[in-house]
Amino acid sequence: MKYFTFHIDDSGAIEDIDYKKNNGQNITVCKMYDDDEFNKLNDILHSTNEFILNKKALNIFKESNTIQYDLRKAKVLRIEKLFGFIKINKSYEYFDLTFPDKNANECYNWIDFEKSEILATDENGEIIKILSHKQELELIAENKSDSQKKYSFETKKVVFGKDFDYDTDLFKIPHYSWGIYVSERLKNKLENAKITDIGFAENKEKLGKMWKPHFPIIEFEK
Repeated sequence: MKYFTFHIDDSGAIEDIDYKKNNGQNITVCKMYDDDEFNKLNDILHSTNEFILNKKALNIFKESNTIQYDLRKAKVLRIEKLFGFIKINKSYEYFDLTFPDKNANECYNWIDFEKSEILATDENGEIIKILSHKQELELIAENKSDSQKKYSFETKKVVFGKDFDYDTDLFKIPHYSWGIYVSERLKNKLENAKITDIGFAENKEKLGKMWKPHFPIIEFEK
């Protein structure tokens, strides 16, 4: 089973998000860019922290084995032209799907830290190999304390060991990668449904230059 990083094109992008309550129900209000280049009403809209998606796309995620998610209704506001020159604000019903970092804790258990290249560097330039997620959290906590020791972190490679759950269709590893990782199963479902303007990268060399430092090499033990 192959895994890919999942990317959403900014041809349909959210400029601003607000969170409101309507009749006692939480709702996400999303304002799209007023620019033809970023104003396409895609099945999944480009946003910073969440997936703003329509029912067609949502059902695919619901039918897949993902890490636990939070879901709420979303209203997408899009400026459109009427008669070619009058601008109106039109509303569309979407959903706000998020995968909170706290729901990824199980994913850290899949990492073989001994075989991975996850490093911390102290203020004197000394490099420390991170051998557990607990060790990483302890060094982060020390950064926030009054200690004179300060660390910077770098993840070059993440190796998933024998405990990796290949039934998982979507997961993430905060601290070590910016990526959302999807299985080939989920990739095929999204592509077969012709979900608009999305992409997948099997390795970091397929990423844009500015993103590469934030996506480590990913390997799986056979």
